[in-house]
Amino acid sequence: MPGSLEPLDVGVQIPYHFRCPISLELRDPVTVCTGQTYDRTSIESWVACGNTTCPVTRSTLTDFTLIPNHTLRQLIQDWCVANRSFGV
Repeated sequence: MPGSLEPLDVGVQIPYHFRCPISLELRDPVTVCTGQTYDRTSIESWVACGNTTCPVTRSTLTDFTLIPNHTLRQLIQDWCVANRSFGV
C-alpha cells in the first residue's frame, strides 16, 4: 500500500472509504472502539496529542486498543493491484 497519495493523471478515483478520515491515505487500517477505521499512524498521533475522542463520531474513546482491519487492508491491496496499470 502506498505511503502517500500522488495525484493520478489518468483520472483513477480512489474509493472514499479506503482513505483514512484524518490523513486521506491508504495505510495500515485499524479500527477503534467506536467502529471507525483510521490509518494506524494518524490515530496514534491523534491520541498522543491528548485527544480522547473519535475524530469522526466525537464519542469518547473508552478503549485505546487498535484492531487491525484485515478486510479493508485486503480490499485496498486488491484495488491497488487492479489499478496498477494506472500508476497506483
